[in-house]
Amino acid sequence: MTSTPSSSELHRRLRQATRLPHHALDHHPLLAPLVRTGLSLDGYGAALEALHGVHTYAEKGILAFLGKHPLPFDYSPRRQIPALESDLAALGRTPIRLAVDFFPVPQSVGALVGVLYTLEGSERGGQVIARILQELPLVNLPTAFFSGYGSLSHQRWDEFLEFAEAHCPADEQEIACATAISMFAAIQRYLDAYQSHPGKS
Repeated sequence: MTSTPSSSELHRRLRQATRLPHHALDHHPLLAPLVRTGLSLDGYGAALEALHGVHTYAEKGILAFLGKHPLPFDYSPRRQIPALESDLAALGRTPIRLAVDFFPVPQSVGALVGVLYTLEGSERGGQVIARILQELPLVNLPTAFFSGYGSLSHQRWDEFLEFAEAHCPADEQEIACATAISMFAAIQRYLDAYQSHPGKS
């Protein structure tokens, strides 16, 4: 019987490798309040500002790799910068980007899969956050970013897993896992740096 994408060996390895760093990131002081009833408008805006920097660096690396190595994976409809900038504008905030080089830049298909796994997985988590945000007493909260792909979320996740399974060879699966772990660490470090940056909104 052919494995479905969600039950593939690659997906299992990625999920297992990132379980602990994923848990740690969910509890970061900037992100944890997003699923709590006491979330403030300022706290929400700060999380979006920090995530804007994360996606700016990560997407730059993804697009650079795909520009040099054409693959059957269209990243353009998956870019989250426009949604983040829309939400920040609605909050009256101007995004800042810290001058850091924490983020892994893909140099192989395995590394690309590791970076994509982290970002595409966070989009699915964003769906859960979006539903929680809708229940909060904050009025007219812009949620374009956390709403992500909306009704296409499940389809695009499956498409990513199918791409990863078809194009990440067995000898690069370890690279994919290591890069995904590095991505979680880079996001954590970026959020830490944002918290201590004097120029944040």
